[in-house]
Amino acid sequence: MADLIPWQEFEDEYARLFSEEMGAPAKSFPMALGALIIKDKLSISDRETVEQIKENPYLQYFIGMSFYINEARFDASMLVHFRERISANVVNKVNQMM
Repeated sequence: MADLIPWQEFEDEYARLFSEEMGAPAKSFPMALGALIIKDKLSISDRETVEQIKENPYLQYFIGMSFYINEARFDASMLVHFRERISANVVNKVNQMM
């Protein structure tokens, strides 16, 4: 599934939502959308999603990580922000391209 998504095309659109001068650096689009896909496909809570990603190297690869690390890459509360920033329109575009 990771190979079917044109991550960079959507990363550019996603990056426009953030300011380089304000706040902490944003998580990448593959991390944000990947986490939402994992949550949806496994039908689990935000906290369980973070735990599953932490424990599973395949899920870490799916969200764009190049190596395994046994630490949470983000807090469960970030999934709320991911859902706010990734519109249904973007998700529909990704689905159409897949």
